[in-house]
Amino acid sequence: MNRRRPSRAALIGAASVVVAVLAALVVLPLLLSVRIDHYRANVEAIAQPSRDDLNRVNNDLGHEIASLSRYAITRDAKFIDGYRREVAMQQRSMSALAAHVRVLGEGASERFADLQTKNDAWHSAVESWLTNSRVAGNQMAYEADYPSVVEAVAVLDESITAYQTAQRNEMAQVIHLHTRLAGILVLLALAAAATVVWLVLRLRTLTDVLEKESDRRLAALRSRDEVLGIVSHDLRSPLTTIMLSTQLLEGSPAEEQREHVETILSTTRRMQRLIQDLLDVTRIENAALSIKHEAVDAAELANEVIASHAPIAAQKHIVFQPSIDSSLPRVNGDRDRLLQALGNLLGNAFKFTPESGTVRFVAQRFDGGVRFSVIDSGPGIPDSDLPHLFEPFWQSKKTAHLGAGLGLKITRAIVEAHGGSIHVTNEPGGGACFAFDLPLMADDRVRRRDE
Repeated sequence: MNRRRPSRAALIGAASVVVAVLAALVVLPLLLSVRIDHYRANVEAIAQPSRDDLNRVNNDLGHEIASLSRYAITRDAKFIDGYRREVAMQQRSMSALAAHVRVLGEGASERFADLQTKNDAWHSAVESWLTNSRVAGNQMAYEADYPSVVEAVAVLDESITAYQTAQRNEMAQVIHLHTRLAGILVLLALAAAATVVWLVLRLRTLTDVLEKESDRRLAALRSRDEVLGIVSHDLRSPLTTIMLSTQLLEGSPAEEQREHVETILSTTRRMQRLIQDLLDVTRIENAALSIKHEAVDAAELANEVIASHAPIAAQKHIVFQPSIDSSLPRVNGDRDRLLQALGNLLGNAFKFTPESGTVRFVAQRFDGGVRFSVIDSGPGIPDSDLPHLFEPFWQSKKTAHLGAGLGLKITRAIVEAHGGSIHVTNEPGGGACFAFDLPLMADDRVRRRDE
């Protein structure tokens, strides 16, 4: 039987297939890489500057309300000058934000316009209050419009986050498509001709490098978003403290007003610390929590936590029972981070304890360190949920939508960074107990051995 030789057209067709495969191996990864860079640029050059501008606007708002609070207490005109300087700074931040937000789409532009309107309304209310501030009963009238400005900032922040998430998801899909096409094209090239094996393997190597780089960048973006979620979660508790203390200023005696102002200033400083951490983390991929080590008086730490959370307990009609060991020693740690960890535990306890329930806060000494415990009379924790409590973004089905699911993850990271440990148990009569231990300062351990 005579074998039919391939026609010239068939040879040309086969050669065309080989050339097409080789061309595709070169061109498609490059096109997909350009697309990936496009999405990455949307996140890093558009969305992130918008978020930075919004953070500056929010920070300026915090300075403005602090200056107004000081003026309401002292009636010192220098605080009004400070307020107006902050307003000027905020207007510059708003102008920069407007330029960036326009690129994010119609939805973000509408939310920015709403923020601008509410911000202008609040400033008008403040100016009216400054004009009539000596009129009786009008001491804090400017506060009425401020929560709407804070809410508008949060709504715009959500819009920016949604844009980032959409861009990241699109980039992930392109990366996935890139990987699949690269594999198919490599197999076709190997089957088409042995003469292109070296080129195919070389291109596969380049593809792997590109894939690893894309995965690394994607992981960095996810890490950045997680840090953003952490800071957003941690801003809620101090913001609540500021609003409650500000409300208590009206009609309070002068001595109590000073205490409320100190609470506001202390909480504002913690918020500023979180915002600064956010700005730092956006410039450093995969950054860890920053911990400074210094001597911290455990009793003073406990008293500060109690003072900042007592108003929350009163508002929720929860019995707050603090207990502090009079012999508490010093611990080695970061005061602000420890306040953050304790605030997370108390915040969760107040959240899950019903009205007229009880929350106990215990600070006591034990062998080797100090133990802080938060015990609530809530429903307790199902045994099946206990292994997942410290996972980021995890929520029990019974408590879904009650938070971002980051507080316990943050708390454990802070405690472990201090060389301590955290554990949780269910109380026999109902409720849960969260406790963490911190080691003593080195010289305190020596003194304890000597005793």
